[in-house]
Amino acid sequence: MSPLLADAREFPVDLHVPERRYGVLRIDDDVLARSSFLDTRIEAPLADARPLSVDDVPAALPSARVGWLFHTSFCGSTLAARALHVPPHSVCLREPLVLRRLGDARHGGWSLDGFMAPTLRLLSRPWHDGGAVVIKPTHAALNLAIDLVAATPDSRGVVLTSSLDDFLVSNLKKTPESQAKIPQLAERALRVGTFASRLPPAALQPPDLLCAAALQWAAQRECMIDLVQASGGRVRALDMGWLLDDLVGAMAQTARWLQLDIPEQALRANCQAQAARNAKAIASPYDSQQRAREAMMVTQMFRDPLARTRAWADTHLLPAMRPTARATPDNWIA
Repeated sequence: MSPLLADAREFPVDLHVPERRYGVLRIDDDVLARSSFLDTRIEAPLADARPLSVDDVPAALPSARVGWLFHTSFCGSTLAARALHVPPHSVCLREPLVLRRLGDARHGGWSLDGFMAPTLRLLSRPWHDGGAVVIKPTHAALNLAIDLVAATPDSRGVVLTSSLDDFLVSNLKKTPESQAKIPQLAERALRVGTFASRLPPAALQPPDLLCAAALQWAAQRECMIDLVQASGGRVRALDMGWLLDDLVGAMAQTARWLQLDIPEQALRANCQAQAARNAKAIASPYDSQQRAREAMMVTQMFRDPLARTRAWADTHLLPAMRPTARATPDNWIA
């Protein structure tokens, strides 16, 4: 086995599926801490990555305890990921690009034979002796989630989600560029599972972007339930409301469920620090009070469009959803 590949810092920053090769770049702990996401936005020179054939990844690599942080869109998952990133006890890999590439490939009809195991071997390597690795795939890789859990039989996971009302408000706060992606994201989620076949024709033709966002929410919630049910009890759902109301309590219980050996004092201190800044722009102060004020302003400003969208969803989407997909997850982690 290559001594270099035993080191998690030799990180797979990209994957070219047709050519069956990774791009590998040496990064350090500071890159993990600074980078909001380990995709094309990683704070490292992607152009310097070295090629590594998928077939050349050793069958035996050091492995850490793995926890999964899945999520639907716009539900506070980056905050949760930063809260669980407490080196040397645990590191959180926030949206590695290699998983996005695999999700894109599956969506495009490519075979993933021979990709899953070596990719997970590379992502599961420990960053610190005895430390765990939490992997947070992008929501665009929900089409891989069941397979990822099945391929890591000793792992546990959570899937973070939000209410429809919170989701719509979050979408209204996004940039026009982000909002323009809503139809594509809805279509992507509808390609997973059987939800699309249960919808009436009108649901598949939303009259505007906000209704398309409601369709995206419903489809991703159905993906969430498929994942929870397929996991055999190893993945549980977590509502954003708990996260925002009690970050320390929610993350302490989540860490215990994921079997992360993080000292209570260290986790509490990290949660308090993360709660005081913007999870996607850590130099900017931000807190739950500011988030609540912004949500109230958006709700008041867009009262009529929100009401119309909710009525459309109540008519065309919610009746086709399973009760567990519609319901707010219980705060279940003991």
